[in-house]
Amino acid sequence: MTTPLESVLNLGPASSAWLAEVGIHTLADLKKVGAVAAYQMVKNNQKKASLNLLYALHGALIGVRWDRLTATEKVRLKREVE
Repeated sequence: MTTPLESVLNLGPASSAWLAEVGIHTLADLKKVGAVAAYQMVKNNQKKASLNLLYALHGALIGVRWDRLTATEKVRLKREVE
């Protein structure tokens, strides 16, 4: 699965570039790492990355727009990064 990140739901040029900086280049890479770990890697490198990136990464993995995640899902994800 060599799907480039820019073609994945929720991920645009900026988030794809941030992910590439930490070695995540494809959807397969993201699946291996997981949304929470990928977010933490990017956040360590890009201080301006917000929780919206975490939600976007999770949404990308499950095929849902980040702004359609439930409040429960968002709280769970936020807790996982704390």
